[in-house]
Amino acid sequence: MKNTMLPVGELIPPSELTPEGFELDANSIFAKTFRPPTPPEITRDRAWRAAEIPAYNGDGNARSVARVAALLACGGELDGVRLLTPPTIDKAIEEQCYGPDLVLGAPVRFELGWAINSQGEMGWPNPRCFAWAGWGGSMMVVDLDARIGWAYVMNKMVTSLTGDPRSTAQGTALYSAL
Repeated sequence: MKNTMLPVGELIPPSELTPEGFELDANSIFAKTFRPPTPPEITRDRAWRAAEIPAYNGDGNARSVARVAALLACGGELDGVRLLTPPTIDKAIEEQCYGPDLVLGAPVRFELGWAINSQGEMGWPNPRCFAWAGWGGSMMVVDLDARIGWAYVMNKMVTSLTGDPRSTAQGTALYSAL
């Protein structure tokens, strides 16, 4: 059988799994939401990488995640292959809810599976920009107005809940270069 696993770096867990400044009551909604159900080291296991666990173990290298972002930014077609139509993407980024997030305690806008920038809350310049962050600091951003998609993946994990300063700096540099 051909090995189809992507070359990805091994995650280096942070020294503390609780974000700085947070008291972690094991029964709190915060703890139940953000406490990892498995130790970060399990991500090094081949069975983990081959598993399909929705909303938890998307596994890829920077190139593969950036290609998904590029596909979306280009209206659902990349390298002559169409996987989605622009109306499907438009439907996926319609605001579904807006209000205080029970975990973060701040207002958040959500689409179908994405956090949206429609009012500029995420700091990106265009309203048709959407993103999602991953465990430890990874980030994928799609900007339909600028027709760009980008991703940041890391192996040294952080515990920040408001974004990884490394991905924020990358996005800021990208937009200042446009």
